[in-house]
Formats: sequence, structure tokens, C-alpha cells
Amino acid sequence: MPLTTQEIEVKSLAKSYGRLKAVDGVSFNVGAGEIFGLVGPNGAGKTTTIECLEGMRFPDAGELRVLGLDPRKDGQALRERIGVQLQQSALPDDMKVWEALDLFASYYRKPAPWEPLLERLDITDKRNTRFAKLSGGQKQRLFIALALLPDPQLVFLDELTTGLDP
Repeated sequence: MPLTTQEIEVKSLAKSYGRLKAVDGVSFNVGAGEIFGLVGPNGAGKTTTIECLEGMRFPDAGELRVLGLDPRKDGQALRERIGVQLQQSALPDDMKVWEALDLFASYYRKPAPWEPLLERLDITDKRNTRFAKLSGGQKQRLFIALALLPDPQLVFLDELTTGLDP
């Protein structure tokens, strides 16, 4: 079945760091509208795989297509269409929640309005709170909001539940 522009296709993905094979021949497809998760022990190559799909790392071998694009060749075009919540992130301690959202929104041509994101993620009351004063779960919800700012077609959430309140 041919890919639509809403899918991910990975064929024989491989990535090594020196003699360590972080990813060795991984293949999978993600169809439009699917929620897909990579599960495995620490060091299994989950983050490396995601970073290759986002265009943040280049694989040693294999074929990748994300939203019909090759992350190696079409990185800029891809980044305009995806949202990314990294495994580990930080902001300046003194930056307020609204300042972070306003700053990151300025990076995109057509950002989603961030006020509704605050409401959807239940952090509206933290709008004027400095980053250092947020709980771990509140920080994680802010990073989810930042990943949704570009109004993406596809969102990558790496270690989403770390520190996230139920």
C-alpha cells in the first residue's frame, strides 16, 4: 500500500556510536491517525530512532520517510510540519510560562494560539510562573504545549510520562 503524507515508514534503520549498535535493522510503518509507541529497556535505541525520524540525527543505513519527506534531505521542511517534545529539556529558570510560549511561537510562520494550549493542558494558572517554580509535571505539560505550538501534522513525544501527573 503506498504511503500517504500522514505516515512514517522505516526500513532497516541502523545507527552506531563507535562499536555500539544503538539501532540495528529496525523497520516499521505508522499509518495516518495512529498512535504509535516504542517500548523497550534503557539503551534499546528508542530515542536514537526518534531523533533520526525528526532529522536530529542521521542514520548509518536504512530508509526513512516522515510525512512523505526524507529527514536527511528535507530537514527544514519536515521541522515546519512536526512537533517535538524531547526526552530532556530545560528553559531559563527566570523565564515565565507565557514568555516561553510567546518566544517559541515566534519561531513558526503560523503557530497555534498558545492560550488554548494552556487551558487544554491545565496550566492556565501557571501563566506568570517562572520555570524554576513549576513542578515536574507542570514543566512536562509546558513542553507538550511547546511541541504543539507549530500546529503540527505529527508530534513526537519522547519519554512523555516522565514527571507527568496523571
